[in-house]
Amino acid sequence: MAHSDLVPLRQQDLAVGEPVPYAIFDAENQLLLSAGQVIHTAKQLETLSKLGMFRNPAWRGVRVAGAVGGARVHQDTQSEAVSTPKAQPIKRHLAQMKLIPGTTLHIQSSIDPLSQNESVKLIGWLDKNGVLLSAVNSQGTILPFREGQSVKAKTIAGKDVISFEAIVEKVCFTPFPYLHLSWPDTLQIRQLRNSLRVNTQLIASVSGDGIHSIPARITNLSASGAMLEGSDLKLETDQEITMALRLHAAGIDHTMSIKAIVRNQKSEPPATSVQYGLEFIPLATTERLVLEHYIFSSILE
Repeated sequence: MAHSDLVPLRQQDLAVGEPVPYAIFDAENQLLLSAGQVIHTAKQLETLSKLGMFRNPAWRGVRVAGAVGGARVHQDTQSEAVSTPKAQPIKRHLAQMKLIPGTTLHIQSSIDPLSQNESVKLIGWLDKNGVLLSAVNSQGTILPFREGQSVKAKTIAGKDVISFEAIVEKVCFTPFPYLHLSWPDTLQIRQLRNSLRVNTQLIASVSGDGIHSIPARITNLSASGAMLEGSDLKLETDQEITMALRLHAAGIDHTMSIKAIVRNQKSEPPATSVQYGLEFIPLATTERLVLEHYIFSSILE
């Protein structure tokens, strides 16, 4: 099933404590929840939303009855079989991606998509033999992965998001805590898109025609634009501005100066600040890669 066959879902389309009426997939056509499974907490729903939720519009065989007490799900097996996605990963191998030691990977249990993503460092790999990852997360905690456990790992290589599944073959604690993973035969690769967007609380300094270094807050960020908010900003539609900010990406703090054009503005009472929708003037390759790394990491975390 192609990605275009899927329809995106919003967080408000699903309810905590009730069976989901259809199978839910991520953007890579991986099954997140089967029809009839229950989302037990708001945190689980939020995590699913960050992963990206999609449904198959051809799914017709599910009907949920009885919202309170003993909800029953009636399922058409044939429809479920037709709706099961067939992943079509790009045939490339980890050795071709040229990942360097120290690269940050995000790993979680393959069998529990609602489990927490953990950030770890790549120690190294040996072609067709295995991958070594640090067993310590960014907070310095040793991760409780077990030998024989299946895990899914994601990272960025250039402008590609790559993911793979592997088995924890060995958990080692000397000379330092690390995981020995099986060699992944296949990678799943997709390009970062401009539409990827995250909510933020970044502080920026805005300059432009008639204004100089006015503080503002970035509440929404993508690789092609942002939502800017500030009570002291007096911007006009189509005005060009420069936005200075700091982003932490790929383990480094980056000071950036981004030029943008104000495309729209709105103010919703009782709020006293105005929100401005910005479109970035085409970025240099380095700036764009920093933004994409930051956005991808924010989605995973």
